Amino acid sequence: MTGWYRRPDVLMVLSSAPTYVATREALKVMNPQDLTPLRYLGAAVVLGLVLLVRRQRLTLRGRDIPRMLVAGLLGYAGFGLLLNLGQTTVPAGTASLLLNISPVFAFVLGHLMLRERTSGLGYWGMLLAVTGVVAITLGDSAAVGFNGDALYIVAAALLLSAFLIVQQPLLARVPPLEVVFWGSLIGGVATLPTARFAVTPSEFTWNAWLALAVLVVICTVVGYGFWNVSLSRTSVAEGGSLLYVVPVLSLLLGWILLGEVPGVASLLGGTAALAGVILLSRATASIAPEKELEPAP
Repeated sequence: MTGWYRRPDVLMVLSSAPTYVATREALKVMNPQDLTPLRYLGAAVVLGLVLLVRRQRLTLRGRDIPRMLVAGLLGYAGFGLLLNLGQTTVPAGTASLLLNISPVFAFVLGHLMLRERTSGLGYWGMLLAVTGVVAITLGDSAAVGFNGDALYIVAAALLLSAFLIVQQPLLARVPPLEVVFWGSLIGGVATLPTARFAVTPSEFTWNAWLALAVLVVICTVVGYGFWNVSLSRTSVAEGGSLLYVVPVLSLLLGWILLGEVPGVASLLGGTAALAGVILLSRATASIAPEKELEPAP
């Protein structure tokens, strides 16, 4: 039996949790528009070298190119840019809590497109999750406060849910790591027009360089990679509860490394949002286990 420390879902959690802390630190020395292409183009270079060293041939075929383009625009370019714009003021842990509303959007999209169903408990979970997001967005000024930055992250969660639906068929035909390579390349190139090219390496602190390295290598190459491996095996449900640990770890890392003490509104709203998402996911899974919703990374 594979050890817990080698399971893709566990490794995904551990590599995804630092995303929000690393982003906050990197944004201290660069703007969101420059960070987005730098993150994904850097990841594409690293993955390109990995594929080259492994002599792994690219398998993306013409029929999958349109879907890959849409996936790259949704889950990398759009998601990454909105997340960075939101995290200019939203604390790391709070951003992670807000992103975990994505299963609610995924269910709504699935209901509209695939007529997915849930029980009454699932609808109560949706209401609870939305209430939690409202509580965070309208929270006390010490945490988030009402501003457009929190709404950027809610919009990122919406794109993330659409990305899950679009990307899933690709994983049956294209290796997970190659999907991350193409997604990073598409996302990086697509966000170049938004860049301000105001990056000044001489102003980077040691912490900023470390944050950028973690964001590119750990959170993108490794995090996206293990996430795709988990989804391609459709075995995430076995350890699905682990995915809800991501915002908890992000809150702790933000508190310890950045001194971002979560406010009462963030804690209460975040707890309500997570509880609502868990209720929705379990209620939907009890009706259609093969269509279980995936939480955000």
